[in-house]
Amino acid sequence: MPDGQEQSLPPEAFASSLRQVVGALIFSSPVPIGADAIRKCLREMPADDAGRPAPYRDVLPRDVMSAILDIQQDLDRLGLGIALQEVAGGYRFQTQAGCGRWVRALLKKDKPALLSRPALETLAIIAYRQPVAKSEIEGIRGVTVDHVLRPLMEMHLVRIVGRSDLPGRPFLYGTTPLFLEHFGLRDLDELKDIDPTLKRDRKTDDEDLFKDKAAADKSAAEPLATEQPSAAQPDATEPAAEQPATEQQP
Repeated sequence: MPDGQEQSLPPEAFASSLRQVVGALIFSSPVPIGADAIRKCLREMPADDAGRPAPYRDVLPRDVMSAILDIQQDLDRLGLGIALQEVAGGYRFQTQAGCGRWVRALLKKDKPALLSRPALETLAIIAYRQPVAKSEIEGIRGVTVDHVLRPLMEMHLVRIVGRSDLPGRPFLYGTTPLFLEHFGLRDLDELKDIDPTLKRDRKTDDEDLFKDKAAADKSAAEPLATEQPSAAQPDATEPAAEQPATEQQP
């Protein structure tokens, strides 16, 4: 290149179709990305240096979904060993199940990590009955589950989602988005198709919870039934101020 001359950059190549852009966004996303997030990215794309608006800024939701369906159909038709799947509320590219043994050989993975039977049973109870307290899990399984809950939380398949209204305010457990990704589920509603018998009967459980809470309140009030509060002292039946929880969530 002669002295004094600057090398010109090639003109920026623009995608020739919305399908190309959608496919690139799904491929580049580190987590499954939903149609709404794709559309938001397209609509928020700034104008170029010349002030020209970016293509596809006025894209409609049906246009994004149409591009996604086109990609799915093309991959199925071509049989490339890759599929575009809806997982955990979004879309991702993944290898087809029939190619798993060759992929594992390439990645030097002898066998996929398997959950133990107790871990699977505990995870199934949490998935179908969440939010669920540890005492309910142990009541169903008949054994303590501390040693099972800990690794499930370390694997980010289970998380603490709140506290129960029962005495002691025990933690409530639920599944994570990674749980859906790990098992290839679109959402928790798909669990009903796998085994509807495991799903919680919310009406019955709420009635049991009310009975347990009422019994606990009655038991706590019985020692105070014979005591009469004096004028100089506060009412003995007045609830104490709630103390801040000292237990930290994992």
